[in-house]
Amino acid sequence: MRSNSFWLIGLFTLAAMLAVTGGCGKRGEQGAEEVLVLCGGTMRGVIEAAMARYRTVSEDRVMATYGDSAEMCSQLENTGRGDIYVGHDPFMPWAEKRGLITAWATVAYLDNVLAVPKGNPKNIREMRDLARPGLRVGTGDQRYSTSGVMVKEMLARVDYGAAVQSNIVHESKGHSERITSIALGALDAGIVWAPVAKQSSDKVEVVPLPADAVDAVTSATYGLSDLRNVGFTVGLTKPGGKNAAARRFYDYVTKNCGDLFAEHGFRMERHQERK
Repeated sequence: MRSNSFWLIGLFTLAAMLAVTGGCGKRGEQGAEEVLVLCGGTMRGVIEAAMARYRTVSEDRVMATYGDSAEMCSQLENTGRGDIYVGHDPFMPWAEKRGLITAWATVAYLDNVLAVPKGNPKNIREMRDLARPGLRVGTGDQRYSTSGVMVKEMLARVDYGAAVQSNIVHESKGHSERITSIALGALDAGIVWAPVAKQSSDKVEVVPLPADAVDAVTSATYGLSDLRNVGFTVGLTKPGGKNAAARRFYDYVTKNCGDLFAEHGFRMERHQERK
C-alpha cells in the first residue's frame, strides 16, 4: 500500500494548481474559462488524449491533476475543489451519495490482465502458471484496491489459488510501480488494469484473463462493485456544475471520446450477467 506521502504529494500538486487558477471556473488570459480535472492514474493516458483533442475544438483551458482514484475522491471531498472527477468503480456512487457529484456517466469498462516482461522469459500463458514454485508475482492491494479485490476473488475460485497467493511478493494500490517492477525483472508477472499494460506495451507483454474469472458482485471499501464490469466513470462535480466550461468538457468526454477509450485499452461493451 502506498505511503501517505503519495497522498500529500497529490494534495500539494492540487493546491499548487488551485493557486495558479484561483479555484474553479475562472477565466484565463484570453477570456477562455478554466476547468480542473481530478483524474485517477489508470485513466491518465486517455484523459490526456481527450484534453489534447478538445483543445482543437475549444478555447477552454482544461488542466488535470492525477493520483489514485480513491485519493482524488478524498481530495474532492476534503477541498471542495475540482470541476470534473474521473475514476473507476466504486468511487463515483460513493461521491454522489455525499453530494459531491451532480451528474456522472460510465463511459467504458476495465479488465485485469497478466503483464510479464518483454519476451515472457518465464513462459507464463495463463493464471494457473502463476502457481509455479519460485515465481515472483505482484497484484493490487487485496484489501483496499478494486483490482486487488478482483484478484482475491479470482484466486478464491480456483484450486491453485493458495499456491498463487504464496508467490505474491508485492501488493500496491497503484499500477505504475507494478509495471515498472515487471519491466525491470523484479517481478516475473503482475496483474494490472489492461489500459495500464497497453500504455506500457513497449516494456511488457500481456496475457489476457478470462472474463468469467470473478463473481458478478462483491464488496469493496467504498461500496459494492460489479467486478465483471468495473466502470470507468466521469463525473461533473458540484462546483463544476456551476462552471459552463466544465459542463462543456463533461459533455465532450462522455459523448465524443469512445474511440479514444477503445484505443487506450478500455472495454466498451458490458459483460452480460451469467445465467
